[in-house]
Amino acid sequence: MTKRFRRMAESDIKSIVADLDRWALGQLGARLTWAILEERFGFSRQSLQAKSEIKAAYDYAKQALSGGIVKTKEQTVQENEELNCELQRLKLQLAQYERRELLWKERWQRIAFHIRQKGIQLVSVDKPIPTGHDAPNEREVSKILKLFNKDIPPSGRV
Repeated sequence: MTKRFRRMAESDIKSIVADLDRWALGQLGARLTWAILEERFGFSRQSLQAKSEIKAAYDYAKQALSGGIVKTKEQTVQENEELNCELQRLKLQLAQYERRELLWKERWQRIAFHIRQKGIQLVSVDKPIPTGHDAPNEREVSKILKLFNKDIPPSGRV
């Protein structure tokens, strides 16, 4: 005995397309077949496929479901856990960089203070390298600054 299907109205088409759109977003599950649509809406596969709007929405939903666009709840939970771990790691890394920046600023404040104490204007020290002179590379800078990382010997003045 064959099933008897009713005629499809415009409101049925809109309803089916809306459900297929929700399916594409993963709201109605990760499995979609014409048989499921037949059961759900009471129309034959041929009737459903004959409507171009339904066929296009079905094809899009299938593509979204098979292309990994839609994720299962377990995948979403796992991804959220991984993102939370990464977020915590990045927060710690940011805190370390903020601490290093603070120490760097404090060091340069001390350097500026001591330069000023020697009667040197900071603007005369912090000026562009003249044209024709190559700026030292990172290795050379490191070598030059290493000399300044030593303790300053006490002066003869009291």
